[in-house]
Amino acid sequence: MIKEDVNGIFFSTDVTLGLIPLIILILTVANTNIDYTDSFLEKQYFQKAQDTAEIMATYKEHNDQTLFQKVSNTLSENRYQKAGIKSARNITFPFLERTIGNMKYRLEEINYLEGSEIISNGDINTAKNVGVAVKCYGKYLYKLYVWQ
Repeated sequence: MIKEDVNGIFFSTDVTLGLIPLIILILTVANTNIDYTDSFLEKQYFQKAQDTAEIMATYKEHNDQTLFQKVSNTLSENRYQKAGIKSARNITFPFLERTIGNMKYRLEEINYLEGSEIISNGDINTAKNVGVAVKCYGKYLYKLYVWQ
């Protein structure tokens, strides 16, 4: 009688040990985050910010200056920081409105002006996903934020 029971115990133990990898696999799949919306939006905003900053750094208008060249020249020519920022805002506003469209944006200079905002059309503190691009021209380092 004891010999018959031993075979059942080995069979039960073998099945239980065989189910452990299956249980681990099921728990792993159940804990996987399937919500891709945030990462997709982050990638989309990042690409929009990078593309816009790249255009601002390379595209030359009729006077053969890029937008960042114009802004840097304006900031360095004005003695007063507020006047320079206001002139830079007037230069960048039409371009950003035309390029970014209905998205929110914020452009700031983080080196010489120590993070001063040049132009913005929304509150970045309320944004959930933000794309960021950084470009340098001369002594000025520009940071562009884009969000919805």
